[in-house]
Formats: sequence, structure tokens, C-alpha cells
Amino acid sequence: MVTEGKMNTPLIVEDRFDVLHQRLGQLNQLRKSRHFCDVVLQVGSSEIPAHRAVLSCASPYFFELFTSEDARKTPHEGKLLYKLCGGFEKESVDLLVNYAYTGHLEVPDTLVRNVFIVAKRLKMEGVSSACGEHLVSHLNPDSCLAVRATPGIAADKVLVERVDRFIQQLDDLVPASREFGRVQVSVIHKTQEEAGITGRALCNLVLEWIQRQMMDQELNLDVIKDKKHMLYLNMDNSLHDCSDIRSGDLNDSDLVQDYKKMSRKLSQTNIKVRRKSTTPQPSKPRLMLFSRSISDKDDSDTDTDWKLIAHSQVSESSWLAVVTLCGTVAVLSVQQKFGGWGNNGTQKNGSGVVVGACVGGMGVRGGSCSPTSLPSPISSRPGSVEKIDSYTLVPHMSSPKCATGTGNLGGRLLVCGGYDRGECLRTVETYDPLTNAWTACPTMRQGRGRFDLTVLGGRAYAVGGCDGVRELAHVEVLDMSGQRWESVAPLPLARSNTGVCSMDDSVFCIGGWNGQYGIKQCDMYSPNANAWNTIAPLHVGRYQAGVASLEGLVYAVGGCDSWNCLNSVEVYDPKQDQWRFTTPMTTPRRGCGAEVFKGKLYVIGGSDGTQSLCTTEVYDVKTKTWLPGPSMTTCRANVGVAVVNGNLYAVGGFSGTTQHDFI
Repeated sequence: MVTEGKMNTPLIVEDRFDVLHQRLGQLNQLRKSRHFCDVVLQVGSSEIPAHRAVLSCASPYFFELFTSEDARKTPHEGKLLYKLCGGFEKESVDLLVNYAYTGHLEVPDTLVRNVFIVAKRLKMEGVSSACGEHLVSHLNPDSCLAVRATPGIAADKVLVERVDRFIQQLDDLVPASREFGRVQVSVIHKTQEEAGITGRALCNLVLEWIQRQMMDQELNLDVIKDKKHMLYLNMDNSLHDCSDIRSGDLNDSDLVQDYKKMSRKLSQTNIKVRRKSTTPQPSKPRLMLFSRSISDKDDSDTDTDWKLIAHSQVSESSWLAVVTLCGTVAVLSVQQKFGGWGNNGTQKNGSGVVVGACVGGMGVRGGSCSPTSLPSPISSRPGSVEKIDSYTLVPHMSSPKCATGTGNLGGRLLVCGGYDRGECLRTVETYDPLTNAWTACPTMRQGRGRFDLTVLGGRAYAVGGCDGVRELAHVEVLDMSGQRWESVAPLPLARSNTGVCSMDDSVFCIGGWNGQYGIKQCDMYSPNANAWNTIAPLHVGRYQAGVASLEGLVYAVGGCDSWNCLNSVEVYDPKQDQWRFTTPMTTPRRGCGAEVFKGKLYVIGGSDGTQSLCTTEVYDVKTKTWLPGPSMTTCRANVGVAVVNGNLYAVGGFSGTTQHDFI
């Protein structure tokens, strides 16, 4: 007898893997015969039919695209047309669509790069990772630059580092760069000292010049490649086009004149070409319910690096360099030429020295710098302008910073505290010109910015400032041994943005900001008594003034009176305990650096209340006049200055958008 009962166990039917694989193949056949397809991908003149559901499962990019508001509004019976623009090849897209249906991908070696580009754009990470690894694992001198220039490769830092290391290990960049258009540059040197700038330093200068052309002049790379550029090294330690040399200038030689004629002719030709060019008429559009273009550019994958990857010497006076120009890989051909100038070709420059390097972004090491206005050539400057002798490449500090304390401690450049992205710092480091290297030192007891520092008797005094919340009266000292900081007597009044200098056996603290307004109060510290005494007040309450001592007098230069940038200058005579006005500067400036150099008072950078400055003014005590000095390569306010081993250093600062980690 059979007993009927309830069935509590469900029936489970599972297809074998081979059946599932067969079903995917059948689905792919339906696609190829255009059955039930609801989307068409157009690549050039070719069309690839597909099913949105399948593509959405394989590509997050397609999923986002097909679930957009526009796509949801499309009637179900209408097919969607998507145009893949930007150089996509039909073979690569076809391979990836076939992979979406079959799960199998076999890419010929010649198509790996193209498949990588498309997979990256469609966010098919498994395929793009495999293609990227294949490209980097099979690098050779002929392919390495093409791989480095592949769109999307820069998004993978590990792959980029591997490619860059391969390029850097090449002894000769010529074979690798044959297929790349070159930016051709000749650098005309006036003196043997200038010609001493070679290799990496020279290539970096050229890179900075190109960045200025592409960013400030809004020129694209194709325009830069149009001609061979002839540049000269200006007194601000930057390269400039010889076309900017004025007619009749001593440097306006036959070579320069020929170059200027060629530049004008090329410029006129480009204008005619642009005028003749017409916008092509669009072909008759195909009637579709929905159409969208898929470009090969994606802001999330955009690489904006300005970087010198590698360089190699081609001859005694020429170099090849592989660089990235706003993320685009390019090859520089740099040739040095000595002479080519006019009768002034052998004249030597003046006696000043400015040491510098630059960085372009907040919190970012490396980069570029550019003056706000184009300086004129050396010989075009008035004879009274202070000049510089040479350019020296200096390594970056540990981090970008402004409003630091800066001084010369035992023949080394001492940089203390300051602000890094608004944070008060306690860090201290010194730069040794002999080794061209930075060394970390014991941190300060108090994090502080917007303060000043001076050195007296082999001891560095960090005076006042701000901890990010309140003004400080705290003062601390570091001796020559550099082992630790010690607190000494505090200021009578807490303040920031003070001016500090030393003279004879005393430390002077001039003016500053008390949290409400610029103050007139001035104080003098005696190390022997470990005490501060208040001296005669300023005539004008000022903060962010440049302060320095020269020939027994204390100078308070510029600053701000709480509302206005000042160009006035006050001089303190300790014998009479009295301040008096002297010749004002030509430019109002606050946050400037002041230092005595070659017997004259140099006032460097600062802000005029509207923008940061790169200019320098030099005060001659004998004539009581201000003269223009050499401009810095980067505009900056709240800049620290110091003289070490006969060189004048401008340290850190704020350009208006960027804090700097260079000098």
C-alpha cells in the first residue's frame, strides 16, 4: 500500500557549466544576428549591436550610462545609439563586447594597448589590469615611451613607477624617442658661468619655461612643437624667449634678429591657416530616439603632472629629456650655445647672488614657478639695478611653509616653524651649502607661525608669533650645538607678525599684531640680563614689516597698519631712542623679507595688498635711495630671508594660492 504524504523537499535543477557556457554562446549568436538587441555601439563607420543588460553586467560604465535619466525616458521598443569617439578602434571594442558575452578574451599583441585604453574607459578593471601588466612586463626601448603615454596608464601609480624606472635605466634615450615629436630648444649662454648649468638643472629650467608658455600664455603642445625655440637665461634665473629682446639692445645680434624674423613669419602663417580653416559640415544625422557620445577623456583619469622623467646627454652640449607636460608625455631636445649675443657678450654680471628652486602646489614637492611679468634681458636693465652672478639648484625643504623664522646659524641656513596648510609647525631644519642638503634639528618647544627669528652670539632667538589660536609672548633660544631649545624671558606684550633683528648685544622686536590691530610698541632684549625693555614706539603702528639692522640703526620697512599696505620706512637710533622717517619704498609691501647684503638693505617679495610680489628693492644708505633689485622666480609673501656664505636666500612663503617648500 502506498501512503500519500506531503512533499517537503524542493526540486533543484542546475545546469552544468558547459550548458551555461553554451547558453552564453547562444546569446552571443543572438547579438550577432541582431535578435532582441536594444543598443548599438557606433565605432567610426561600424556598428556593434548588443543587449544593454549584458553590457551593464560587464561594464560599470555602461550600467551608469544605461540607467541615466535620459536612457530611462527612452521607449522600450526604441534602440539606443552610442557613438564611441576618441580614436577607438572597432577591433578592440568588438573584442571587449565579445568578452562580455563569453567571458573569454584573447588579444593579439598589437591590440593590447588599444584594448587597455577602451577597457579603462569602460571601467572593465579586470581587463585593463591584465592589459596594463602585459604592457609593462614586455617593455623595450622602442615601446616604453608609447606605453608611458598610453591614456589611462597614469591612473595606476605602480605601473607608472615601473615604466619610469625602465626609462631612467636607459643609457641612450635616442632610440626610444624616435617616434615622438620633439620640443626643440636652444639655450644661448652669455658667460661661461651660465654655460655651467647642464643636465638635469638645464632640463628643469626648460620644463619650467614650457609650463609658463602652456599655462600663462595658454599655448598648447602642438604650438610649442611648431618651431625651434631660442631662449636666454635671465637675471631672475628663468629662461625667456629671445623674441622678447628689444630691437637695438646690445644682445640683439644677427642670430637673434634672424630668430625673431622666423618667429614672426611662423606666427603669421599660423594666423592664415586658422583663418582659412572652416568648420566641416555635419553629415545628415541618422534618425534615432537617443544618441550619446563616449569620449576617451575622463576627468577622473586626467594626469596633470609636470615632471622630468629622465634625461641623457647626446653630445657635449646637447641633451634629450623625457617629460610630462600637464600629463602629456613629450621629448625635449635641448642644445646649449655659447655666444650669439652682441658686443656685450663677454660682460660679466654684478656681484649679488640669489639661490633658488621652486615648487608649484600646496603640499606637493616639485613643480614649477613663474614671475607675474616678463623681465627684460640682463643688458636691458638700467646700470643701477642690482644683478646676480649665478644660479644654483637647491633641494626642497621637508614641507611647504610660510611665515617661518629664518636665519644664519653657524654657517647654515636655519628654518624654524611656520605654517603648512594653516597648521602651526614646531619643526626645525638646517641647510648646509657645502653639502647641498637639509638636516632635521630638534623641534621647538612651541609650535608657531607668523613670527620672526634672529641670531645673536651664536644663538637663534624665536620671538612671539601665533600658535594658530592666539598671539604668543613666548621666546625660545637654540644655541650652536643645536641640541635643544630653551625658553627665555617672554615679551612684555603677546604679538604676531613682528619684525625681529639683532644689533650689538641686543635683540629688537618691532611692532606686530596684537590680535586687533597693528601696534607701535617696540622692545629690546638683553641676553645678559634675560630681560625685555620697552623702547620708543613707532610713528605708525605696523605688522608684517621687514626689519633689519644696518650701520648701527634699525630699519622698519613697509608692513600694514591694519588696513593699508605701507611703503613708508622708519629708522631707529638707539643712541637717541628715537624713530624717524626715511625715503619710502617705490612699492607698498607687507610680509616682505628684509636683510643686509653686500652693505645694502634688500627688501624682498611681500604683498601689495592685492597680489604677492616677486620684485626686490635695494636701499643704499649713502644716497638714501631705493633701486630695483633682481626679481625672484616666484612671487611670495611672508617670505623668510637670510645671508649664508655670501649668498642671499629667500625661503618658503605664500604666492597667493600656494605655500612653498623651496628657497
